Amino acid sequence: MSRFRLCPTPSQAQQLLLHCAHARYVWNLAVEQHAHWRPGRGSAPGFAEQCSADRGPA
Repeated sequence: MSRFRLCPTPSQAQQLLLHCAHARYVWNLAVEQHAHWRPGRGSAPGFAEQCSADRGPA
């Protein structure tokens, strides 16, 4: 595994934090959708369904 050290500028650090917040939101949404799946309801939503399910405000 490669390791890299980041030394972002203050502006880059702000963008990295925003990117991580968005990634966390998407991950938590996927976990929530899979948690609501129950046997007998068909298959759990796949990647494409999850991507198109809620795009939020543009």
